[in-house]
Amino acid sequence: KHESIAGEQKLQVPADLDAAHKSDVDKLQSAAAPVDATYADMQKTAHADAVSMFESYARDGDNSALKSFASETLPTLKMHQEMVGKVAAAAPAPDSSAPAASDAAATNSVAPVPGANSFTEDQAKNAIEKAGYSDVSALTKDDKGIWRGT
Repeated sequence: KHESIAGEQKLQVPADLDAAHKSDVDKLQSAAAPVDATYADMQKTAHADAVSMFESYARDGDNSALKSFASETLPTLKMHQEMVGKVAAAAPAPDSSAPAASDAAATNSVAPVPGANSFTEDQAKNAIEKAGYSDVSALTKDDKGIWRGT
């Protein structure tokens, strides 16, 4: 919808990421350890910035079509912001004692499954407990590398 409005207003929508967001992507791609907490923090910041910008434009914007778009989009952004907050609270904290990714392959007898999460069992238990589940006992990885309660 924003591209449609931008086209009507003869505004240019960027085709590429800006330098700050390219830096974020590079940081995530080059990380040696799991990036769940880092990514969640980036999302919290991005959603806070988006909500602030949309609130400001919905209130003070000078283009009626974009002002309307900002007002209509705000509830969804705020819902996403709330969801990101919950995910960030449940994300395992970075473990400085965890081996780097290159060391992990040497110390684990089972290679990571493509697309599977990179949580340790303790991190998975912690995230499950933070999400409100109690009495988390033993977990095992399923055939896709996802931690499951037993």
